[in-house]
Amino acid sequence: MNGSLRGELPLDIRLMNLTSRALVWLFVLGLLASAGDWLLHRPWWAIRSVRVQGVLQHVSPTSLRSIALPRVQGNWFTVSLVGVQQAFEQVPWVRKAVVQRVWPLSLLVQLREQQPLALWLDAAGQPASLVNVGGEPFDANLGEVQDLGLPRLYGPSGSQPQVAAMYRQVVQALAPLHWRVAELGLGAQGDWQLQVAGGPRLVLGSDGDAQAFAARLRRFVLLEPQVVARYGRDIASADLRYPNGFAVSLAAPPSAAGNEAARKAGRRQSQDGRTRSRGAR
Repeated sequence: MNGSLRGELPLDIRLMNLTSRALVWLFVLGLLASAGDWLLHRPWWAIRSVRVQGVLQHVSPTSLRSIALPRVQGNWFTVSLVGVQQAFEQVPWVRKAVVQRVWPLSLLVQLREQQPLALWLDAAGQPASLVNVGGEPFDANLGEVQDLGLPRLYGPSGSQPQVAAMYRQVVQALAPLHWRVAELGLGAQGDWQLQVAGGPRLVLGSDGDAQAFAARLRRFVLLEPQVVARYGRDIASADLRYPNGFAVSLAAPPSAAGNEAARKAGRRQSQDGRTRSRGAR
């Protein structure tokens, strides 16, 4: 009988009952959400510590405290892990930060430091930034790397990854000669130039044809010792842009260079002697 009566209720009454129940549930859920939010924002959940892990040589605790920690906002539940990650990645020399919540009420920050590959030169030929081993530019205090003997790289804006990749290729190719690359650059026309530390300057040409470029470099590395042995003189510069060979400019013979230095020293001594003689008179 009751079931029959419920089935005969008008549609508007049934809709009113459904609406009432829905409103009651919404009110209950709102209360629960408000209570939960109130609990989450209590000072009981304040972050007690931020632990930093990682092999760090250039990242200082001072920079972490002054740059990253002031940006950690919220308690253990409400803090944005993405925001904390971004705050730590703003610290000089930090390449990557991974942030985790760790009970009780702590944050664990794992840092990966930048690994410098080279100095990056600006249009005026002055060091402007650093390039890491991944070919990515990053800013840091250049005074911190002045004793590392980093090579110098340059090229058009945004070409750091390309130049860094070429640097690794050239270093591998020159390994049989035990040469160290002091400077490598990509010109506006796509030509590569390389300066060996204490050695020759090489014009490598374009790498538009990667196989031909690698072949020219291998040929030079193979024949360079023969050229030095034949002429008894080091190579001052070389142009590798020829398809079947290369052109070289030889350094001055050691004896001639020594004689010239001795002559210059003798002239200076004579001039100093005449000056002292005039002063004595």
